[in-house]
Amino acid sequence: MIKPIYANVEHEIYVSEYLNLMLSFVDECSSDVKYDNFLDVVNLIIEYHNAYGTDVDKRVGNWNDWLMILPINLSVCCNGYFAGIETRRNKESLSTYKRLLDKYLSDLVLKLSDLEHKND
Repeated sequence: MIKPIYANVEHEIYVSEYLNLMLSFVDECSSDVKYDNFLDVVNLIIEYHNAYGTDVDKRVGNWNDWLMILPINLSVCCNGYFAGIETRRNKESLSTYKRLLDKYLSDLVLKLSDLEHKND
């Protein structure tokens, strides 16, 4: 997996905890091939996050948008993945994973909203 660019240590801790939790849930309910396919999409999201604001027009983008790229897009990615693999057998566990990740995402967004624009 590609390493995301973080604004500071605090940002890294918050986002990496969410990312690791999400990946562990996805890994638990996936075959190796499907997990690798999921990681391909995660890498695309991380590439977009890492390149945000560095393209042709550097005036595009802002601090808050950049902070939220990973949590919001990873959440959408994960929920879509869970919807795609849901069966009667795994519906309850996936529902639990989604609720836990949604709660963690809410907390994460609040923490990221309080981050100041600084570099460590």
